[in-house]
Amino acid sequence: MNIILVEALTFGLGRLTKAAEELNVTLHLLTRNPDVYFYELKNIQSKRLKVVKLDTFDKKEVINYCSEIDNFANIINLTDTWTNTVREVSEILGCKIQNPLSMKICRDKSMLRQTLIEKKLSRCSQNLVDIRQEKINLEGIRYPVIVKDASGTGSKNVWLAESTSELYKVISEAKSISNLDQVLVETYLKGTLFSAETVSYQGKTKLISISSRILSDIPKFMEKAISLPLKTKGTELENVEPWIKHILTAISYTDGFAHTEFVVTDKGFEVIEVNPRLGGVQIGEALCQAFDYNFYKAFIEMALGREPEVFSIQLSPKKAIGQVFIYANSTGRFSHTDNKHTSKKTTVYPCAIKGKKINSLSDQTSCVAISLTESSNSELALLDALSEANKIKVFMD
Repeated sequence: MNIILVEALTFGLGRLTKAAEELNVTLHLLTRNPDVYFYELKNIQSKRLKVVKLDTFDKKEVINYCSEIDNFANIINLTDTWTNTVREVSEILGCKIQNPLSMKICRDKSMLRQTLIEKKLSRCSQNLVDIRQEKINLEGIRYPVIVKDASGTGSKNVWLAESTSELYKVISEAKSISNLDQVLVETYLKGTLFSAETVSYQGKTKLISISSRILSDIPKFMEKAISLPLKTKGTELENVEPWIKHILTAISYTDGFAHTEFVVTDKGFEVIEVNPRLGGVQIGEALCQAFDYNFYKAFIEMALGREPEVFSIQLSPKKAIGQVFIYANSTGRFSHTDNKHTSKKTTVYPCAIKGKKINSLSDQTSCVAISLTESSNSELALLDALSEANKIKVFMD
């Protein structure tokens, strides 16, 4: 059997390929730029992965490739950027893994918020503002607010505004961004940020893990560090599992992995966003290491129309994993990192190839590596990871 990947996350291809070998299927990675996966591809030696270079934003090219493959089984979506492309191609080819409605809701943050508001699952207010209009009405907005691209990802195009004058200034900046015609203006949620990793199949959902999250100082919203899995029993997170299942049911999320970011406010849980995939950066790898299980196997099992094995096993963490994002310290061309002072329990995964141009320091495109550190619990893993990350030097040309 043959399964198509329309692009992938920077990391995870190795785990996915091992699952393909176990399940006797061949993966076809369609990609515009194979260099994105340089770290994974140099470590994969398998006949079960074929890399095909083509324009993955061109639906016709993707459809033609799928049509020419014998024993074509399905298409797997691993990214936010190509979610809508995969949804449209899947509908044309008659493929199904994830519910098209839930994919559409997740990739439109305005639609997601409105759905939750209508179902009384969010206390936020929102305004979708057309920034290309000559006159923009900002009356009735309660500050502070978050302003963002409703279909954005990777912390790009996210701003904080604490007054009408600041909001006008943000909108003026947003106008300079090509292909951005609207921004979502919604309540800035005060509280601690977490994320939940779940997997669903035919309406049944299993919570895999809750992770902590550290962001950069406002007004930037770049991710700095993560640790997992968190213990929830006896904490303010104790009731998160039934809540997250209720949220996913409300947005018709019946199948697939989901990465849900949420805030614990003084009035309860509030969703930030739901991503129709496994968590990015190295969350997938961290889960596999923490539970000593290859969660990527579920992607292929669902593509083959099978209930994932993970639903029938008891998930018990063997260790905790902390990770820190290593960012470029200046714009220019990335050269290399130096991690000679890190300990043996730390692994540094490069996510920028030498010569990569760093144009901005305000979003995750400036991330050049991810450092993973293991420990006995999530608190120690996070502290160890932060300590180890301080020893990694970044060099720019």
